[in-house]
Amino acid sequence: MIKWDLYDDKFNLINEVVNEDEEINDGKYHCSINTYIINSDKKLLLVKRTMNYNFRYPGFWNSINGNVENGKNSVETVIESIDKKIGINIKTFEITSIDVQLRDPYHYIYETFIIKKNICLDDIVFKDKTCTQAKWVDLKELYNMISNGEIAWVMIPRIEKYVIPYLK
Repeated sequence: MIKWDLYDDKFNLINEVVNEDEEINDGKYHCSINTYIINSDKKLLLVKRTMNYNFRYPGFWNSINGNVENGKNSVETVIESIDKKIGINIKTFEITSIDVQLRDPYHYIYETFIIKKNICLDDIVFKDKTCTQAKWVDLKELYNMISNGEIAWVMIPRIEKYVIPYLK
């Protein structure tokens, strides 16, 4: 069973742990990460979620996401999530945290990261089988994918806020 550390609304660890399927009480949060990888051509790496309905946003294009497990921090989770989802090794110095927000009523802290890295699509291996494809998209294609409903709806405001400024 996967366990999560809990935090208060000031992002402080509060020395409580819950199972991932347990309800989290008001005023307590678990930490989740969202990572956008952007290459030197100002293209965004997107991954397509599998059609498995046990996973969130099946069939949609998305960024690399993950939940911070008990005893780990958000940077470790970024590194592990990228390795698990696409088989690419990332170093700590490549990771930039750009925002941390409370997400109520969902009881999680949402930390957003940008990684500037050139990755060859042929080097990608979908280790955990939550994703089935990856592709680099420029700003024009990103706008088209949003318009066509190909991007997970929950990601669109985040992409507009965090990613589009990097792609311009």
